[in-house]
Amino acid sequence: MSRSIPRSGTPAEASIHRRSLSYQRLIVRFRIVVRFRAPVRVSGVVSAGCDDAVVTKPNLSESGTLREPEGTSGDRGPAADVWAPCAGDPNLRTPPPAGSPGRTPAGADLDLHLGWDRFEKLMLALARRALGLRDIRFRRYGVQGQEQHGIDLAGREPTGDYAVIQCKDYAAFTAGDLRKAVEKFAVGRRPFDAGRLIVATSASTEATQLADELAALQLQYSDLDLDLWGAEQINQHLRYCGDIVAQFWTRETAADFCTGAPLPGVPAPPPDRQEQAERVLIGPLNTDDVAPMLRAADSRRTEAPAESARLYGDLAHRLYVAGYRGHATVLRKKQLEALQEGGLFDEAAGLAAEVAAAALHHGDSDQARILAHQLEQFARDAASSRTPEASATARHATLINAAAQDIAHPLTMSRLAPALEAGDKHAPDYRPLLVLMLGEYRLATEFHTLEELDGLISAALAQAKDQPVTEQTQDIVVRLRLLRAEYDIAQRQELLREARRHRMKGRHAALVSAREARRCALEGRAEEAVENWRDAVQDGIHAGLAEEAADWLYAIRAANARYGPWMTEIDDEHRLAQALRTTGTGRLLDRIRDPRAQAMSALVRGKPTEAVLAARRWLADSVVTGSWADESEAVTVLADLYRDHSEPALAAAYYQRAGSSEKLEQLTKGMGDELLPLVPGVSQPWWVLRARAALIAAQADLGEDAAAHELFEEMLDLAVRGRAGELVDSPTRSLAVQAAKSACALASRSSPEQAAALLDLLSSDVPRQPHQYSYTDDEHATACVAIAMAHPELAMRALTRLFDLADVHTDKALNVLLRDQTLRLLGAWPQGDSSAVGTASCSPLSDDEQNTLRRRADELVKREHYLSNVIQAALTPGHPDVQERARTARDRILSRPEPEPNSMSLGSTMVPDSAMVCHLASDDQRACLNKLLAVASDRRESASNRQDALIGARNLVVDQESETKGTTFRASQPFALGALDGSRLDEFTGQAHPLSTLKINLGSASLRGPGLRLAAASATTADEQEWVKEQAVELLRSDDAHDVQEAALTLNSLPSDVTRDIDARALADHSHVTARQLSAVLCMQQPQRFADTTARLAADPSVRVRRTLAEAATAHAGRDAPPVVAGLLDRLGKDPRHSVRVLVRVR
Repeated sequence: MSRSIPRSGTPAEASIHRRSLSYQRLIVRFRIVVRFRAPVRVSGVVSAGCDDAVVTKPNLSESGTLREPEGTSGDRGPAADVWAPCAGDPNLRTPPPAGSPGRTPAGADLDLHLGWDRFEKLMLALARRALGLRDIRFRRYGVQGQEQHGIDLAGREPTGDYAVIQCKDYAAFTAGDLRKAVEKFAVGRRPFDAGRLIVATSASTEATQLADELAALQLQYSDLDLDLWGAEQINQHLRYCGDIVAQFWTRETAADFCTGAPLPGVPAPPPDRQEQAERVLIGPLNTDDVAPMLRAADSRRTEAPAESARLYGDLAHRLYVAGYRGHATVLRKKQLEALQEGGLFDEAAGLAAEVAAAALHHGDSDQARILAHQLEQFARDAASSRTPEASATARHATLINAAAQDIAHPLTMSRLAPALEAGDKHAPDYRPLLVLMLGEYRLATEFHTLEELDGLISAALAQAKDQPVTEQTQDIVVRLRLLRAEYDIAQRQELLREARRHRMKGRHAALVSAREARRCALEGRAEEAVENWRDAVQDGIHAGLAEEAADWLYAIRAANARYGPWMTEIDDEHRLAQALRTTGTGRLLDRIRDPRAQAMSALVRGKPTEAVLAARRWLADSVVTGSWADESEAVTVLADLYRDHSEPALAAAYYQRAGSSEKLEQLTKGMGDELLPLVPGVSQPWWVLRARAALIAAQADLGEDAAAHELFEEMLDLAVRGRAGELVDSPTRSLAVQAAKSACALASRSSPEQAAALLDLLSSDVPRQPHQYSYTDDEHATACVAIAMAHPELAMRALTRLFDLADVHTDKALNVLLRDQTLRLLGAWPQGDSSAVGTASCSPLSDDEQNTLRRRADELVKREHYLSNVIQAALTPGHPDVQERARTARDRILSRPEPEPNSMSLGSTMVPDSAMVCHLASDDQRACLNKLLAVASDRRESASNRQDALIGARNLVVDQESETKGTTFRASQPFALGALDGSRLDEFTGQAHPLSTLKINLGSASLRGPGLRLAAASATTADEQEWVKEQAVELLRSDDAHDVQEAALTLNSLPSDVTRDIDARALADHSHVTARQLSAVLCMQQPQRFADTTARLAADPSVRVRRTLAEAATAHAGRDAPPVVAGLLDRLGKDPRHSVRVLVRVR
């Protein structure tokens, strides 16, 4: 009887029809050294590189400041070539001292000779405010006290280009001074490749010579944008910056001087709490100021419906402004009824459409749907009455119905865009609201289609700008411009300039900064993203948007978590946000109900459609406001909803967007052979690309071979670029690691050239320090075997790499060396061995190569690597060291101590030790067999240890004499019948309680399966084998999945004449995969009888079943095989799984 070392994978996988030495339980020792290496960030440049760009390392001084590149001209002082962050300078990072009391006469300029330290602070503040510069750095020239000294400032403009300001605190400034300053900057390499130079001085620059010289210099250096700021120009800028003037001079000075600044707003009076309490307690419709008007409207409804409708409308508006929207809705309903009763269908339709559009804008989709139904009725009434505006009424109904249906559809929005595009010349006033809603949904859910709406967005912008200026119309205009900015760089830069120069409201500036921060974060520019979110927080707090400011603080925290650096202060934003939310707040978006709360409530109530719609609204709002942390949460919730409600493709898209690699892998497990779509791999942030790569790895066995080659090339390229530091990645380089793992998963489908490139790439992962772990170790080891099997010409190289990994204590490599296919590749079995069904006909290695690798196995033993003794015994069983180590294993088994009452060890070496003892004499095997049976019978042992003992006993009984087998068979029967179940720590086996805080699962505690397999291995007579068969068939009905698997494996190990009468058709419908695999093996023993069953199994949802069927069918293929086998092989050759197709091809 042949003996082999079974694979450490699933026992019932492709080798289910083999009888083999059991080696299922291995003690795994993890050697993990996790090294976090965050990329260095200096001036917006990430040392890990940027996607699709050449990375230039900054020139750093020993102190960490940024040095001007060689060849740059400029004034030279003690540190003239050093550019440092302003935050690191003691003078620039502190506020200026209070100005002297006094007022500046109206119309007079400010005296800018403030002193050297105050002037440079003033210019820094003005650079931020007037120019919107960010990431400002400085260098000084001259020494304080000299006649001429100053400071250079350099920062990024909203366009991303650098501008340099040369600040000169001169008493007088001449044309020669100007030429000298410009020429020193313009000649040679310019700092930061700046395209704009501003020469700023505290002196007057009204002289005509200066203007002439500036014009001449501009002609001479046409590639530069030159400007001169003297005292006159700086004063003009300061007239728009009241806060700067108040800070450097006095508030009184700012009040008189800043004529260009907007007038301060009048503080709102405190709310009348008595009036508020009255409205709430008696109802807003019953107060003294509302009730008389309401009675008047009710009384005039019959005789003067138009007048009644007007009164209802006035009251509804007053209640809406006061915050009583529900009561306003009731009055709007009465207003519509009054108009309808008066036959004013066109007026009713116009009002209903405006109210419906406003309801959609505020997130009240229920009210919009009700009004949409009313509009349909108004349209029918207007058509039948032939009113003058019947066509406009029909247009209202069409638009609102399209919007309401789109907003209520849980999957797509396909009606509103065509309805808007089919508009007439006289667009309704609410049309910009509908375009805005559609555009923001597209931005949140289908960003790649947003630019298709450019015509609608441009028309809506023009229409909104022509409407009366209100707070709502201003909000609409800004949000429409932000939509255009997503694909129009000019619009983006214009918005940033206005926001940073405070040429728009604070709430709008905050929104612009937040959206810019989101774009920067998605593009991998983490520092700019954080900087913009901080601007949004500042502007938001000033505008009373504390809730949004808190969301933006969480966005900063999320950006730091994704991009690093990971520091102890990473939770500071969380603590600040908690404090901020305790203050009163307004909101950027006016919503009837918080969409997040609505989505969670719908989930609890079991309303999936409502939950999807609310989650989609939540996602759109998060994107619109730049609340990045909320966006990530909303995307994940939406993906979960689609996953749980039969929309796996949408779920996969959203999971990739959220970067949820683990959930993607779980999703693919339940998809069978369905290929989930990949998001585009271009211009995506690192977490999306990582999730995409994880999905590629999870689906590596699916798809066409040509597509697999392309994906392999893409993953290999990502891995190469990631390791070279050319990708924007996480601090732990998650994208580069996952790309390498995904390339390994596709190794069996690669070309020889691609496989060789992968081995080259991963070669650097082998050398390491002791006890160090590489993230790619498991995939690397598995890929080596896959390459050796797929490409015989690379077999020696790949298997040598596998031994290299084993030599550095890679546990996966050591386990992989014991797999059947690996041992076969290494020539461990002779040709024609029936136990090698489904594997290659012979090893691709020459005898010399096999001997070389066997010597590598001997070296593993000398270094005492884990499992090395078993590997050596499998490859070179006659080696002298095998006997010595087998005796050591024997001694370990025989000297196993009795269980201690106060302690318990989980995990043992009984299984590998039994495999080694098989190389000793029969007496030694028998002694160890008796010891293992005694351990298995001891209820003081844990169930896992007793199962190990039964497995070890099964290994040892294979070559025993009939008498010993008979004794063992009788000893195994009580185990198989369940009479000896019940072990120590059984309370920790099985599934833990769902509400348990500490969940421990030690697996099944049943001994029936291992006992039954021991009985099968020791059965020698027909009666004993028949008894084993009956018990196994009975055990297939068990609720314990482990017992079912063991029963199927037991039946598979019995002779075919014993299992011939088992009905394979019944097993083909079994819920357990292993039972259906057994059905596949039994069917191929009688292919004619079970032709229909094999056809069903060929379409089984589990690839493991089809793979087993392919192996069995290939083994039975030949000249004498019935036609049904050939037809089955043809069908399996077209299987969607590559691993099934390749088994058929090698026949």
